[in-house]
Amino acid sequence: MTAASLLEIRNLEVQYRAAGMEIKAVDHVFLKMGERECVAVIGESGSGKSTIANAVLRVLPENAQISGGEILFKGRSLLDLKEEEMRRLRGKDISMVFQDPHSFLNPVLKIGDQLRETIRTHRPDIGREKVADRALELLTLVNIPDPGSILRRYSYQLSGGMAQRVALALGLSSDPSLLLADEPTSALDLTIQAQVIRLLKGLMELLHLSVLLITHDLSLVSNIAGRVYVMYAGRIVEEDHVDGLYRNPKHPYTILLLEAVKKLQGLESSLQVAGEPAGGQGESLCPFLPRCSRGQPLCREKPPPYREFHGGKKVLCWAAEEGGGK
Repeated sequence: MTAASLLEIRNLEVQYRAAGMEIKAVDHVFLKMGERECVAVIGESGSGKSTIANAVLRVLPENAQISGGEILFKGRSLLDLKEEEMRRLRGKDISMVFQDPHSFLNPVLKIGDQLRETIRTHRPDIGREKVADRALELLTLVNIPDPGSILRRYSYQLSGGMAQRVALALGLSSDPSLLLADEPTSALDLTIQAQVIRLLKGLMELLHLSVLLITHDLSLVSNIAGRVYVMYAGRIVEEDHVDGLYRNPKHPYTILLLEAVKKLQGLESSLQVAGEPAGGQGESLCPFLPRCSRGQPLCREKPPPYREFHGGKKVLCWAAEEGGGK
């Protein structure tokens, strides 16, 4: 990673209000990534990983708010920007690719109309002919055969894999520095998943693109990410380079996830772990304690600290040294 950070999240907290209660979905999260880097955030559904991406773009639902922390992009605080400034930033410098491309694409507009409209929004200075050329170029860039034919189709006429490539083309239309990829392969079969990940990896090299990959699938991470943040119940419980995470996991949750992937032998992991997820326990307890088989008396007395290990690994756990690895 380069010395200067492209994106840096410091002590981020995001709360949701539901049924008269405040639920902390993101709890004191730190995350950092540099230019031309792919960083993955993994965890099971409801862990808060997608909320991080939405907070970066400030597109949280009405019942959610950022209650603490900082989000810096190229050294600039995103939380201090006015909404008009954020609108200029969204889709231009930071783009997002969502989980279900068919729900993201407009079903009543042809693909070409959507691409050209997006290009014109970010590049009002270029003429109509150049906009049309750029639309074809983008579909070619994401390896779509016969792009002219795809421009004339509607999203419901596309397969899941083809729709995801179109969504990726839309995300790249403004030449962003950072792409937030939120579960970009979860709706696809395994063969198409691998193709999309290879495509993303190639685009990173070709376009000098940085990618924040939000996923629940550990099997994808090793093929594209350089560093990994493991998230559970709103907290980052382990951070490491991808090789170190796979070779030497230390948090009990990470260990269970990797064991589950090995058992599945190539099938997609849903990242589900036995027991009930944490919920509203407060900071006095470890969020994973109700499902942990390696808990200690200290785990019920004090919140776990981030413990640092060789190679930059950080683990939120009192029992990390016993929890795995060497």
